[in-house]
Order: sequence, then C-alpha cells, then structure tokens
Amino acid sequence: MRPLSIAIFGNTNNYPLLLGQGLKSLGHNVRLIFNRKEILHRPEARYPDWAGAYPEWVFDCSNITDEDIAYQTPAIDAAIHHLTHNVDLVILNDTGPALAGRLHAPHVVVLTGSDLAYYASYDSLQMRTRMWDLEFKRSLQGRRYLLHFSDFVARQRDGILAAETVCYCERGLVPAGDRLLDEIGVQDRRRLMLYISNTIDLKPGPMPKNNRLTILCGSRIVYRPDRNPALGAIDFKGTDVLINGFAGYIQAGGRGILRLPKKGQDLDAAISLVADHGIETSIDWLDEMPVCRFYDEMLAADLICDQIGNSIPGMVTTDAYALGRPVLANLRNEIFKKLFPEPLPGFDVKTPKQVTQILQHLEQNPMLLAETGQKSRLFAEHYLSPSGMAGALLRKAIG
Repeated sequence: MRPLSIAIFGNTNNYPLLLGQGLKSLGHNVRLIFNRKEILHRPEARYPDWAGAYPEWVFDCSNITDEDIAYQTPAIDAAIHHLTHNVDLVILNDTGPALAGRLHAPHVVVLTGSDLAYYASYDSLQMRTRMWDLEFKRSLQGRRYLLHFSDFVARQRDGILAAETVCYCERGLVPAGDRLLDEIGVQDRRRLMLYISNTIDLKPGPMPKNNRLTILCGSRIVYRPDRNPALGAIDFKGTDVLINGFAGYIQAGGRGILRLPKKGQDLDAAISLVADHGIETSIDWLDEMPVCRFYDEMLAADLICDQIGNSIPGMVTTDAYALGRPVLANLRNEIFKKLFPEPLPGFDVKTPKQVTQILQHLEQNPMLLAETGQKSRLFAEHYLSPSGMAGALLRKAIG
C-alpha cells in the first residue's frame, strides 16, 4: 500500500493518538487534531514534555466547544483546514462525525463512548434542556438552540452512517450501542472493533515484591446508571461489585490492600460503601494523576482491576497487558473469543463472591500472578499492537 496522508480528529483517552502512532509505524503520514482541554484527552497526558511543544504532526484545536460544532462557528475553521488539506483518509472521533459533511476524502469513525451514546442520540437534547425554564425554552433563543443542537445530533449520526468503516465494540458487548447503530443504519459488515494495547511505550517490568497483595483499580468509579443518565452503558464499571467482593475477602482474613482512584461520578457512594463494610484501613485512595504516573502505579501493583460490570475491559486492561500485569475483570470472553484465536488472559469475574474467591486463591498462589502477567504481554504483542490494529483498519476501510 502506498503511503497515505491521514488526518485524525478527536483524541478521547489518547486512543486515537495510539492509533495514529500505529499508522505512522506503517509508513503513513498522519496528523492528529485534538479538541479537548481536559488533560485525559490531551497528548501531554502520555508525553508530559509535549505540553506547549507538540510534534509537527499534532495540532491543538481545543478551543472548539459543543456550541461551535452545533452553530458551525469560525472556531472550527482551523480543524476543517487540517481535515481537508492534502488528505487521503480522515478518521473521526468524539464530535468529529458531525464535521463529516465538510470533508473531501473518505472517512472512518472511531467511536469510544459519548460520541455515540450522547452526541448521536436525540435523548441528549432532553438532557441538555431538562433544567430550562419553559418560557426560555419557548423563546427565540431557546428554540434556536434546540434547532442547532438537533442539527448537531443529525450531523453526528449522518457522519457515522456515511463512514466507510465504523469502529465500535463487537456486537453484543454494548447492546445499547448496538441498538443506536442499528437505528442509525450501520450494517454489521461495516463495523470493526479496534482493541489496541500500547506496546510502543509500555514495557513489561518484574512483578513487585509487595508484603501485601496490592490490587489497583484502574477504572473510574461509576456504577449507578440511575444517577448518571447522561452516560452510556460502556461507562459503568461495576466498582460496587469489586468493593463488595474485596470486603468479603478482607472479612475472611485477607491481608491485601485495594487502591482506588478518587475519580468518577459515584466516588462519594463508593466512600460510603467502604465505610459500611468497615474496611477503610484496607483501602488506599489515590488522587488524580497524569497517565504516565499511573503507569508507575500499575507496575507497583500485583493485580490490576478493570470493569466488573457489563461493559467491556478497556484501556486499563490493554495497558496492563502491555506492562505485563495480570487483570481481574469481567473479561467478556463469550464475545472476544470470536475476535482472537485465544481468550483474553486474566481472572474473569462477574459477582462479589467470585471476586472474593479469586483474591483468596491468588493470596495463596502468588506465582499465578507472574504467569498471567507474562501471558498478558504476549497476548498484547501478538494480537493488539498499534501497527497490527492500524493495518486491520486500513484493510477494512480501503482494501
């Protein structure tokens, strides 16, 4: 395949950056346009020395707001230029699909959560306006806002439907997302699941010599759908299952420590749940930190926990694999077995009782941790490398 000029818009969790690096390793010319001010979605979360001095292929368009996309203000002009100037293929993430009508080249959509569940759902209009005074809603300003944001949702859906390939979870992993894609009209033959591990930067390290079984929860604390209606199914991590299972392990005599991030919509509820179980002395709360520092925390842990809800193991799992660390999660291998020649490595749990039993078993059999960590790194190298996934995307999108 000849080298292509590929433009990427959006950088949720730095996942598109990782994909871009995979494309660059295959010899393609890549430009990444990121659009968020939150550190989680900025390249310097992975590369702190990039802050204010990005490489020539990375462009900061984080001044763009939802209102700019909805009203198509001049604030989007710089991004549109990067997406249309000497480009063979465009990859759209986040609010990018709403810009697809301005493109001159074929495009691919990489959906990572709210870009489908929120921005491509008409339910988001009600979420945006539910606290409005009814007289303001009836006013010219209110009606104009609704018209523009209705158009925003319509353009987001149109950009998804028009894509050559829609990168999203394998059917069955996120049923709510499947229903939205079906409603939009996306055919299964145009879908592809990207599942990328950062084998570029992350290197496996030896298992730590901790005196206590050290368990690190890598996913944010979100587990109550009734309290977080704006979030999609992919956002709920089942942290309550982990806490309840860990409490059972401690109450049965376990000596381990669970490290939890002070991050997520249900943090206060989780703090209360820990107190209800009386396990405060076995919990270590971690302040929010840059991703590069969190990798050090992962290397210092014996076991990494990802989601134990009904979502999918995400970048916490794939990063742990790259670092050679074992994972405890609801691995969803009933679906992943369709994608890879072997199941995802790790300790598969769905209930508090299973969490309790696995932790008890690992405390008695610590060699299992090292063995599973080694299997994890090999799995990442064989099946989840950025270059391998980038190649799969290009074969799917342009043949």
